[in-house]
Amino acid sequence: MQPTLEPGDRVLVRRLGSNSTLHLGSVLVTWHPQRSDIRLIKRLNRIEPNGLWLLGDHQAESTDSRQLGTVATSLLIGEVVARLTTRGSEQDR
Repeated sequence: MQPTLEPGDRVLVRRLGSNSTLHLGSVLVTWHPQRSDIRLIKRLNRIEPNGLWLLGDHQAESTDSRQLGTVATSLLIGEVVARLTTRGSEQDR
């Protein structure tokens, strides 16, 4: 998610369920649709009937819906509401 998030940044996540109201442009955390041990942090690009279309901010380096397809809303964990940088200061997303 560079440049929005840098390696080592930690995020504060507000838990969401599959019926939560979602906003385009929000940064979401979901479970990977093919590897249940991996979480994804991606920006919500659009909502489709069969799931969420999620894109990374650094599109040339991101594994996102362009490769994975839509991500089921049942895999949604939450929305990033803040980040802690590697320097330890709190920043808004």
